[in-house]
Amino acid sequence: MAVGTTRGKRRLGRWLRPIVERSGLKADDIADRAICSDQTVMRLLSGRALPSLHRFTTILGVVGATDDERERGLRLYRVADADTATIQHADHLSVKYLRFRMDEVEATRERSLDTVIVPGILQTPEYAEAISHSRRRLERSPGWEERAGDERRDRQALLRRNENPLHLHVLIHEAALRQVIGSPEIMAAQLDHLLTMGELPNVVVQVVPFTFGAHGAMTGPMFLMSFPEDDEPDSAYAESVTGMDTIEKPEDVAGLSDTWDAIASRAPSAEQSAEIIRSAREEVAGT
Repeated sequence: MAVGTTRGKRRLGRWLRPIVERSGLKADDIADRAICSDQTVMRLLSGRALPSLHRFTTILGVVGATDDERERGLRLYRVADADTATIQHADHLSVKYLRFRMDEVEATRERSLDTVIVPGILQTPEYAEAISHSRRRLERSPGWEERAGDERRDRQALLRRNENPLHLHVLIHEAALRQVIGSPEIMAAQLDHLLTMGELPNVVVQVVPFTFGAHGAMTGPMFLMSFPEDDEPDSAYAESVTGMDTIEKPEDVAGLSDTWDAIASRAPSAEQSAEIIRSAREEVAGT
C-alpha cells in the first residue's frame, strides 16, 4: 500500500463525505455502529488512510450508501489501495515530499514557480548534489547528497516516458540563473541542460526577469499539478527550507493558480526566455 496520503485515498474520502453528510451521522456515531475507532473514520474521510475492505463496506452500510454508490465506492477503494507510484529512494524521503513525488508521477501537467534555484525536475545531477551538499543539515536523511542526482534523474524520466509524458511549464526567476551553484562549470552545464530540456515539446520554460516588478518578487517555490480525471482538483504545494507543504484549501489552490497564470501571461515567451538563459550562460562562462 502507498505510504502517506495518496490521490486515490483523498479521492475516496472526498467522494464519501457527501454521503456521510446526507446520513446525518457524526464520526463517532459511524464508529460506534461500524465497531471501529473515531480515528479510523476520520482518516478515511480525510484521505490519510484506508480501513480494511471489510470495515469500509461496513461503513458504507452504516451511512446508507445505495447499491450504485456501494459499487462506485468499491471501485474507488481498489484504486486507493493500489500503489501505482514507484519512487526511487522512497525510504529516504520525508512523508510530505513523498506525497508530492507520488502526485507528480500521476500528474498530466505540472506548473511551477521558483525564485531561488532551478526547479528540481530540471536540475542536472551535479547541480542537485551541490544544492544538497549546501543544505546537508536540513536534508531528508544522512548521505542524501549522494542520492540527490539519482532522485532528479528519476523525476526527469517523467518528461520522457513513452505513455502520457508529463507536461511541464516552469517559471524561473532570473536570479536563479545568475546565482552560481557548485562551480562555474556546474552552473554552465545546468544552464545548457535547461536550454536542452526547453526544446522538448512537452516542456515550457519562462524566465521571470529582474525588471518584472512585484510579481517577480513573489516567494516560492510553488507547484501546481493537474490530473487526468475530470473530478480530480489540482494539487498545490509550497516549499520552504523545512520541506514541502500541501495547500489544502480549494480557495488557496485557486488563488495560487490565478497568480501563476498572471505571471506566465506577462513573462517573456519561451523563445525570449531562452535568450535570457543564453546570456546568463555567457556570463557564467566568463567568470
